[in-house]
Amino acid sequence: MRIVQPSAAQLASAVALSVPAQTGLPAAEVAAEIESRRLQPEWSVVAVDESDVVRGWAMWWGRDPSVPIALDVWDVDPQVPDRAGLATALLDAGHEALAAQGVRVPLPHTMRLPNDWRDHADVAAEVELKLRCAAAAGLTRVNERLQFQWDPDQPLPPEPTSLVFAPADDETFVRLFAAAAQGSLDVLTRRELASGDAEELARAEVDFYRAAPGDRSWWRTAATTDSTLVGVAIPSATPTSRNVGFLAVLPEHRGRGHVDALLAYITRFHAKEGAPRITATTDAVNGPMAAAFHRAGYRGTETRVDLEAP
Repeated sequence: MRIVQPSAAQLASAVALSVPAQTGLPAAEVAAEIESRRLQPEWSVVAVDESDVVRGWAMWWGRDPSVPIALDVWDVDPQVPDRAGLATALLDAGHEALAAQGVRVPLPHTMRLPNDWRDHADVAAEVELKLRCAAAAGLTRVNERLQFQWDPDQPLPPEPTSLVFAPADDETFVRLFAAAAQGSLDVLTRRELASGDAEELARAEVDFYRAAPGDRSWWRTAATTDSTLVGVAIPSATPTSRNVGFLAVLPEHRGRGHVDALLAYITRFHAKEGAPRITATTDAVNGPMAAAFHRAGYRGTETRVDLEAP
């Protein structure tokens, strides 16, 4: 088995083989990402057998065509005898190629799974295999997240009349992000606070959402009718859909139902602009946020397992 940078034909072959993938993207989505150049041959490696048939592939993804930021597609043909060995070899070869291009590796990877994946022995075995191989390549941090989606055939959540939503400058959002981080159930937030300070984390979050496809003018603070700030609502977008983005209630105002008003504001904002769907994500450990999505008419679509370096 040889691992090489793919030709266009080999990349297309890998896309076709990705149809049965149990932990990744459907073939149509992979093809769309290649067409948009968010997946590129230069950021990919494939394993070919003695007959030049593609048996494994790893493709890294970038928000724009300039630099990859994540491992997006990573699979091995089920017929390969040593699938774990080849999966590891693909990561090693890909990391070597990316490092030669000046990319800092390893980049994070997300496995996309059905919500009941633990009930299916074959899927659970695939997850276990990838967890082992990814850890060997330096991706040792694991976080499970729940993906949700609101569709236009669902009733809109009630208009939030208890809060007033208003724009603000970046420094205000930095201050509110930092305050909201305290006591957060978000796994990454808690990790960042364990090794850094809240303001540094907040500035990174503001930079992240400014770089997202959503418009900066959408951002809002949330206050009670007596002008007491209670939270933040940031409608956003991904390259393919409108997205809930970020919402948070300040610690001293939690437990009063404000989360429903913030989510209702974001949902109604996107729906008013004709969004064909609205996606959202929360950590599996954040039960209160998952419950809020269900109350607002969002349905659970999949589970995602994020792998990253410490």
